[in-house]
Parts: sequence; C-alpha cells; structure tokens
Amino acid sequence: MSRVDPGFITPPPGLVPRHDTGTHTERMPQRGRLPAFNPPAPFAGDGPTTWLVVLPTGARVPVDGALLVGRNPVRFDPWTSAALLPVDDPARSVSKTHAVFEASGEGLRITDLHSTNGVSVLDPAGATTVLAPGASASVAPGATVLLGGYRLQVAAA
Repeated sequence: MSRVDPGFITPPPGLVPRHDTGTHTERMPQRGRLPAFNPPAPFAGDGPTTWLVVLPTGARVPVDGALLVGRNPVRFDPWTSAALLPVDDPARSVSKTHAVFEASGEGLRITDLHSTNGVSVLDPAGATTVLAPGASASVAPGATVLLGGYRLQVAAA
C-alpha cells in the first residue's frame, strides 16, 4: 500500500516496480522516447566572404566560420572549433549558448540552439522571421537579429 506523505515526492507510476519479483526480471513498459537535440550539420561554403556582427556597443565582431553567441557560450558538437561571443545582457533574455552564426561564400546563416527566448531575424525591408527551436535562416547584410530581447546588426565587410 502506498502512503502519501507531504514531505516526500511520489514517483510517477511505472518508474519504480511496485512489487518484488524475486529472481525474475520484469521489463517496465516504455512510454516513448525522450526528445533529443540533433544540431544541424555545419554550414558548408566555398568562399572567404567576411561578415560582421555589430553589437549594441558598436563593437564589430568578424564571422569567418562559426560563431557561438550567448551569455556564456560553450563549444559542442558540431561546433567544437567555433569562435565564442559572450554578450552582456542585463535583462537575461539571452541563453547561455543561444545561437550560432555560420558564414560561407554562400552567405550567413543563424541557427537557434533551442534557446529559451528565441531568435528573430528582421530583414532590411522590415519582414520578420521567427525561428523555431533548432531552425536556421539566412541573414542578409543590414538585417537585425534578436536573441531574446538582445539586438544585433549584421553587415558584410
């Protein structure tokens, strides 16, 4: 019998066997797979186009490969050699590792790394693209990128 005690957490049904099976091993039913983050393949390109991310302070950061952006970004597969760009976001709307910019001869792409507050791209004409978690979008020169509430500008050098 189960007793409810306000000082203890009761596990969900099926997580812990409810009876002793002796020496017989019983497999618990599976309830489905947990969602997994599968990052997209790195952006492949063929040319040395130089892109810049312009911070609200006016600082210009070159993007000549992959650039992970966040409050305190960390490298992970497939971006183990990416440059890191920590941003100062007093509102804390930027995730630790929020997004990745990837430059190539084909252009600049941004990918939302399943951030808490999302990524939006405002093109120079004013159209807005809101990225789904894990999704990518091309970024044109002159576009504004919002990481949560943190605003960046994109320029071609």
